[in-house]
Amino acid sequence: MSLEFQRQAWFSPAFPVGGFAYSHGIEAAAEEGIVTNGAALAGWIGDILSLGTGRNDAILLGEAWRLSADGDATALQELSDLALALSQAAERRLESAQQGTSFLALVRRAWPHERLVMLWPEEGREIAFPVAVGLTGGLHGQPLDALAASYLQAFAGNLLAAGIRLAIIGQSEAQQRLAELQPLILQAARASVLPLSALGGSALMADLMALRHETLNGRLFRS
Repeated sequence: MSLEFQRQAWFSPAFPVGGFAYSHGIEAAAEEGIVTNGAALAGWIGDILSLGTGRNDAILLGEAWRLSADGDATALQELSDLALALSQAAERRLESAQQGTSFLALVRRAWPHERLVMLWPEEGREIAFPVAVGLTGGLHGQPLDALAASYLQAFAGNLLAAGIRLAIIGQSEAQQRLAELQPLILQAARASVLPLSALGGSALMADLMALRHETLNGRLFRS
């Protein structure tokens, strides 16, 4: 089995985890007139990667990857609880829990592993998305750096796709912006080696827009 093929499968549109349903607050930012063009959208996503959810998700993913080798189911549950508790809004929590639970359910069927049943025995029990990815990646022997980078590239790609649906950006420019974001994606992915004590962020406007989205009328996205 090719590990690269497996990563591409996990983060491709053919492996539906529901990321297309979430804008991570970008819809509210567009409604408020804060994110109105491709440059603003790329800058917004770059800050999320460097200062907000992207960096924290890399840290949580890395910790889950390491715990997969320890075989500590209790520690994994506590890590997922921590990851969900870090969500700054109810919709952010839903975004992580729904995608993580869907991801793990699909992995159980398409890429089964005997230790996964032992470490996360209850199918359908909610799990934070970065924890689900780190756990399954560790069990399947995925290299941590490549796994974290693939996760964050897919994360950034989903947010750019949200920008396309919101008519902030076109498809061609979205690909150009994704290429420009590559250094920030790789930089954020390196946080996967950091301990949990390094968790934290300062993407305040992104957090405020996540809260604002909860009362937005006529929404396209769930966050």
